[in-house]
Parts: sequence; structure tokens; C-alpha cells
Amino acid sequence: MKTSLPLALAALFALTGCAADDAPSICNLSLPEGAPGIDPLLVPVGSPAAMRVDIATRTLQCESGQTAQAPDTATAEVFDPENHLTPSEVSLQASGTVATLSFTPTVVGRHHVILAFTPVGGIRQLGVYAASHWAGASSPVTLPLPRCGQLERTAHGLWLCDGVALRGPSDRPLRLGTSSTPPDVAVSGNVVWVVGDGRVRRYVDTGSELELTGSLLLGTTTGVKAIQSRLASENELVVLDSEVLHRFVFTPTGVLESPTPAFWATGLTRMSFGLDNTVGLLVRAAEDRVLVVSLSGTMDSTACAFRLGADGAFLREDVVCAPVRGRPVGVEDGILWTQVGTNLPTSNSGRMLHRWGISAGRLDEQNALILDASIAVADAPLRAGFTVPSLYAVPRKDTALTRPRALPGRSALGLELMPTDMPLAEGARATSPRFHWGGDSRPTVGFTTVYEQAVP
Repeated sequence: MKTSLPLALAALFALTGCAADDAPSICNLSLPEGAPGIDPLLVPVGSPAAMRVDIATRTLQCESGQTAQAPDTATAEVFDPENHLTPSEVSLQASGTVATLSFTPTVVGRHHVILAFTPVGGIRQLGVYAASHWAGASSPVTLPLPRCGQLERTAHGLWLCDGVALRGPSDRPLRLGTSSTPPDVAVSGNVVWVVGDGRVRRYVDTGSELELTGSLLLGTTTGVKAIQSRLASENELVVLDSEVLHRFVFTPTGVLESPTPAFWATGLTRMSFGLDNTVGLLVRAAEDRVLVVSLSGTMDSTACAFRLGADGAFLREDVVCAPVRGRPVGVEDGILWTQVGTNLPTSNSGRMLHRWGISAGRLDEQNALILDASIAVADAPLRAGFTVPSLYAVPRKDTALTRPRALPGRSALGLELMPTDMPLAEGARATSPRFHWGGDSRPTVGFTTVYEQAVP
């Protein structure tokens, strides 16, 4: 195929030793027989790893018919996340167009690799990610329910899947709603909050049954619209819908009440993010203070503070909303995950994954991970509950998903491999701080396979 010389080919000329100034304006690109691409640069820690690295997957054929020169020797240096040199080997194959790098990572995290080629090829730098092995349950629980979008479990072991309560896989399920749309469910210990069918209900799991302890008809308050996020404790449920911040309280007298809700989006441009078009997320900043995180532009966010007022409702603080780098890609109890930069793996300039915690009532960056072109954050729905971002290697090639982990004493995030025995055919997977699950969403024969996460 004839093609003009784009800017990207200038780098290819430099890589293969053909000077851009000397090259003809028209060149052919051909893929040598059997030449491999780049192997996934995501490997398990403690295991020998060998990966093929592309030097020039496409050999440049200039109009003269001559092939550009390829390197005949290569050297490698591999530095672990603590900047210690790791023993490694490198060899050339496929007439010098592919290098195979071999080493055994002993430290979790991103390893910096420097490859040098002579007499042509120059220096190439890349990141290889060493992930720890799955530390959660060795075997899953299979629920006889179509793949859960929202999944929770009480301290006594009651599963809550899309508004259905199930004590064990062989028990009879209990539906907590009557409409075709599943209710929204949040769990705190053995307390189960259910929002749906025009009311808010509070249950307690006694270990043998689900006991209703309070109910509030939403017709007496501002109705709850599309729920974006929620925070639950035993006696309080805070709900963020697309416009309003609600607070429901179970009083010491056993009554469920709801102070006047606050409009959180006034003056803000609501932009959606996440796979399910979320417009806002809740992060608990203190017992009497919550942050509403929303997207302020295509790449950055803001965190607006709301504090409890005298009437028991959350009121917007009279302070400027704090800027937050990146767009939200996950949320946990007191933790926000954001990604800086596009998620296209071919555009890796400045791509970062950030983990924010709470310090003095505000979001404070605690950890980060450089996202090379060899790794990407999977798009995920965020409205169902706490969500931990999942990362995958590029190219995928059946490699396992990973989840980021904060490592003691290190600002750089590590990665943990997720279970690999859930075939992709089972459908989309989800990861929360407590579980990793997938399954079959067909109504009559569907199921949900759940792995429990290790406690940090």
C-alpha cells in the first residue's frame, strides 16, 4: 500500500536507522511473516517473565526496494519500583525486528526498562507492571441469580443482589421490591436500606430473617430521582440523585425521618462519566460533612462540600468547590479514584491513576500510578455502589484483570491480579472493595459468580 510520510513514520525511520531527511516521500509498509507484536507488559511478581518487545513490527520498504537496517545487538536494564537494578536478559529475533526481554520481578509495581540497540535502533524505554497474586478467596460462591449489577452482603451473610435477598445458594430468594425496576440497596453491617416503590425502608438482618424496622413514604418528601451514589450507616442513609442530596435518619425512637433535601447541582454544569453516565459521587469527609464530586470539564473534577445544618439536612458550604485532577473512575468509603488523561492506550502522555483519601475534611492525593500505553483502566458503571477500578494489559491477549492496591510506605500504587477462571463469555465483571464478580445475565438460566476480596 502506498502512503505519504506522516509524522509517526519519522520515529520509525529513527528507530530503524533510516534518516527522515534521506527517506523518499512515499514508502511501503509490510509486515514480515510471523513477526509478533508487543506481548502484554503485565506479569505476576515472583515468576520468570519473558516478553517480546517490538523494535519494528513493520520493516520499512523504500521505493528503492531496499530494507532499512536492523540492530544486531541489544542490552537491557530493568529497575524495580524502588530503583534497584533487577537482573535481566535480552535477545534479538526475527532478523533484529523483535527483542525478547526476560527477568523475574521480585517487587510489586511498575518496573522501568531501558533497552539499547546497536548499531541502529537507539534507546527505548518502557514500563513493565509486576502484579501480586490474587489474595482473596480461592474458590467462588455461585448465586442462582442473573448477574448482579448491584451486590452487597450483610455481616450475617445475607446476599443482596439487585433488590433480591438470598441467605445461601440453595435458599429461596426474597424480592424486596414489587416493580420491574429493582430497588436501590445499601448495607451497613446488618442494616439494609432499600429505596424503591416510592418509599425508603430500613431492615435488620437478624441472622435468620430480614426484619423491617422503619419505612418512610417518599410522597411526603421531595421524591428520589435517578440515584447516583449513596452512603449508609446503621442509622443514616445519604442519597445523591441527579439533582438533590437526601438524608434519611432512623431516630432513637425508632422513626424514619427525612429533613428537607438540598439541591446540589445548582450553578454546576453536570457532565456524565463512567459506563452508566454518572453525574455525581458521594465521599464521606467527616461525620457531619460529605463531598459531592462531579466532572467540571472533560478531564477534571470538583468536590463541593455539604455540612449538616441545625435542621438535620445537608447544606452547601459557602466555600469554593475544590478542584480535583482527573475524572472519577472509582469510589470507596472515604476514597476517590480518578484518571488523568485519555483512556486510549495509544495516547499515554501524562496518563495517571490517582487515589485520593480524606485529610482534614478534604480530598488529599495519597497514591498514584503511571499509566503507560501498555495498560488501561476499564470503563465501569459507578452508580451501583462502591467501585474499585480494574486495569487490563494492552494488548489484552487473555491476560487477567488487575486492581490497584495501596502499598505500605509507598506513594506508587501496586496491582493485584484478579481471578482468571471466569471466562469473558460470562459477561462484564465488577469489582468492589469486598467482591469481584461476573456471571450470566439471562433471566431464567443466569447466575452470578462471586469472589470475596482480601481485607487490606
